[in-house]
Parts: sequence; structure tokens; C-alpha cells
Amino acid sequence: MSSLVLRWVSATILCLLASATPCWPQSSLDTIKTQYTAVSSQLEKHIDWDFWIDDDPQSPQLLARQWSLAAEWVAAWLNAQPSTGPDDLAKAIAELEPTVKPNFLKLSDDAFLVAAPTLMGNVFIVSKLNGYRVAWSTAQPTDAVGKEADSLAAWFPQNARHGSRGPYWAASGRAGPVTPVEMGRLPSDEKEHARFYIEGVYAQSAGGTEGAQISVWAWDGVTARPLVVRSYAIMIDQRVGTRVEGDLLKVQQKEFFRTFSSCGACEERQTDWILRLTPHGIEDLGEKSTVPELDAVDELFYRVISHQPAQDIAAPGVIKAAEKMVEEAKAQHSAAEWKKYPTLGMMGTWKVDQSRSGSIVCLTLDAIDTITALYTLEQRGDRFFISDLKRTQQECE
Repeated sequence: MSSLVLRWVSATILCLLASATPCWPQSSLDTIKTQYTAVSSQLEKHIDWDFWIDDDPQSPQLLARQWSLAAEWVAAWLNAQPSTGPDDLAKAIAELEPTVKPNFLKLSDDAFLVAAPTLMGNVFIVSKLNGYRVAWSTAQPTDAVGKEADSLAAWFPQNARHGSRGPYWAASGRAGPVTPVEMGRLPSDEKEHARFYIEGVYAQSAGGTEGAQISVWAWDGVTARPLVVRSYAIMIDQRVGTRVEGDLLKVQQKEFFRTFSSCGACEERQTDWILRLTPHGIEDLGEKSTVPELDAVDELFYRVISHQPAQDIAAPGVIKAAEKMVEEAKAQHSAAEWKKYPTLGMMGTWKVDQSRSGSIVCLTLDAIDTITALYTLEQRGDRFFISDLKRTQQECE
């Protein structure tokens, strides 16, 4: 271990012993920048597959040091300014890493949430108390338990190792690192504590579908505590992402149909996970599908494949047509393949047209050469009923 890292470890231990509040040794701006450049150069030698650190014992310590220096730099830079605001924060980050777009959020007049401008993800808070200081970081342990604790552990430097993962490995849980992609303010709680969310993606070398994570936090002026944490999958370029609508936080995620699939760089069964932010806490409203018409088609084929009654969701002629399509798809697989994964193949183009009588779903599946069919759906109570199914040669737009 280098003497630079040993000096930092010793200083940090003394600082932590002297205070219950997380702290870092303070230095002049020039010294911090020099140390940051030196540590970043050392860390570069331990980067594996561009997104992870290697198995060298020094690697997590170097990564933690890089994160802490970035946070210390921001606090020291703000302390050196006659006034502070978003523009000053952007300048501070740009001066440390000119090629990185500053990513930060104002929590209050004297507190900022900042994403470290580093290759691997870290988020911290600098707040003003007799000068700006680093008050909190995602690299710190929390009181979260179970799956939430595992997800937050992905932000720890020791969990940023590549290990035995291949280039197409999509992560979730504690296997990091996580790169913050979006941070947003949420309505404050009854004590006027600022609440915010951090959305990040897990490191992945390739592929259009990847692991993501969202965490909701409350900032009480001293530290941040986790309120909700969840891991899920996304299509990296999906049309709709996480957004705040009034007191609702909606997180769109990519889930999967049971009888057909999509390509990795395609959307599939998109759902919104919805949270309501109340003054007293958070209410989980569950998930809502954004493609209920496709859900109805998937349910029909699932029942046919698993030999379950489908008369309550489809007309007799529709069921017969679906049975024929399933038999055609089944004939393209061995008995073992079909038993393991019965499927009508990958989705091609699809669209939903609305009419006075209901909805018409045009869907292309590639189980055989290509199956394109039109499904006529009628709304009956809280579900769809498929009243007609026609094979067609036309293309879905």
C-alpha cells in the first residue's frame, strides 16, 4: 500500500473516532487536486473491463480515496467562494474533471447532493455548518436490512470488483459498482426534511437490457437515511423513465412476458412502479402495466400452452386460432426444448389501434417464419376479452 493511502487511512480513522459525523481530512485546494490526480492515476492501473476494479487488495482503498477527495474538493472549493450556488458547484466539478458533465441537486440553501465525477459511482452531500463539509456518502453503511441493504451495498468500493462476471452480465443486488444517472427532489416530509431519489445503473460491458436501482432518501440536515430501495431491469434507451408527477414517483422498468420475448435493445412488458410521497412517509401503490393489451394476448397464449381454461378471456374461435399458432410454434422445437421454454418467439413490430368497439392489437411473433395477427379486444370490467383473432400478411407499423 502506498504511503499516500496509509496517511489518508490514518487521518480518516482519527477523524471518525473524534466525531459521530462522517468526515474527511481537509487540505488546501491545490493539495486536494494534486492528491486526486495522483490517486486517479494509480487507480487507472487497477481498472478491469473499463467498469470494475481488479482483485488487488489496494483497489477498493484507492477507489474510496478517489471518491473522498472528489467530495473534499467540492466542499473546499465552495468554502473558497464569496457566494455559493448551482453555478459555483458546476464550476467546482468542471475544474476537477473538465470532461465530465456536472451532476448535482440542491437540497436546501446550504446543502447539495453531488455525483462524484468519477468512472465508478458515488454520491455525496456537502452541507454548510461553520463552512461547507462532507456530511454523507453512498459509500457509508446504513441501517437498511435485507434486499435493501444488499442493493445499497453495491455503492461500496469493495463491491466494485469485476470478479468472474462476463461482458454481458447484468447485475443487481450488492454486486456493483452503480453509476448514478439521475437524481431528483421529492416533496419534503412533515418535518420539512428534504427527500430525494437516486437512480443508477449497474456496471455492464454490453447489452441493451441492464440492471438498475432506485433509492429514496430523507436528508435531516445531518445525514441521509434510506426510505425505499429497489433493483430492477431497464432497456437502456426506453422512451419513458423515472419521473415525478405531483406527489407520485413513477419508476418505469422492463419486465417480461411469459410466452414471447423481445430483443435486449427493445422495450418489452413496461410497467410503472408507483410510490406516493405523503408527509408521514411513503405509500407503495404497486405496479401498473403500460401495455395491458399485450398482457391480454400473453395471458391467452399462457393459458393455451399450460392447458388452462380461457373461455373467460377469449371467444371460442380465438382460442382455436391460438391453439393452432401454439402447435405451429411447438413443432419447431424438440420436446425437451418446449418443456423447458415454450415460446412463440420474439416480438417484432406491434401497435394498438383504438376503435369505438375496443382495441385492435397488431403483433408480429417469429415463432415460425413470422406470425402477424390482429387481436380484437373488448373492455369487460377491469380486463380485456379477445373477441377476434385473424392472421394477416400486413405489417404492423
